[in-house]
Amino acid sequence: MPRAEIVFIDDGSPDGTAEEIRRFSRQFSHIGLIIREKKDGIGSAHKVAFKEAQRRGADFLVTLDADLTHNPEDIPRLLRQLENADVVVGSRFKAGGGLEGWPAWRRILTGLGHIATGALLFMPYDSTGAFRAYRVGEFTNLIVRLQLSDSYSFFYQSLACLVRAKARVREIPVILTSRACGSSKMKRRDIFFGITGLVWFAVSHRFKIVWACRKFGNDSI
Repeated sequence: MPRAEIVFIDDGSPDGTAEEIRRFSRQFSHIGLIIREKKDGIGSAHKVAFKEAQRRGADFLVTLDADLTHNPEDIPRLLRQLENADVVVGSRFKAGGGLEGWPAWRRILTGLGHIATGALLFMPYDSTGAFRAYRVGEFTNLIVRLQLSDSYSFFYQSLACLVRAKARVREIPVILTSRACGSSKMKRRDIFFGITGLVWFAVSHRFKIVWACRKFGNDSI
């Protein structure tokens, strides 16, 4: 993909991440860096990515974690599916996907999250993962305009909004390996607020999202 641009969003990491990326960007012009002074949440970082894709005039946007949990070799498979879709989800739960080398408690937590989002939001998709490809345009603009969570809840909230807006959603199976470096930023409080936030969103999102989209002039939701 010779025309691809890679943009890292770094929330003031204390481990020298920004310095390493700057070193690579001096060698490779297609590598960019956005630095935010403090940790504002993974959902907030993805919102920045959506806006940056729009600013750069991109046709497609792929979002993934930078610790190699998500395999970059899967990106062409995601993009091929965008020929007939608006968003493509890399699924750990679709036949052929899975988790390799993850501790048991992370497997259980991930599985329970998938069951909960499916039961409460009536979505069959892997709704809590960040490995996705989007067609930049109407539906990505919608996500930017809506007031969605800045935390991990962003993932299921954004996908629920896209489904409600009748976006074409597809999944491909992906295998996530244990992170190659670094450590998880997820804290116990993130898990607690994720559970309570899911219940609240499931109860209220039908009316709240309908109102919000009408406010923004989108009656398709």
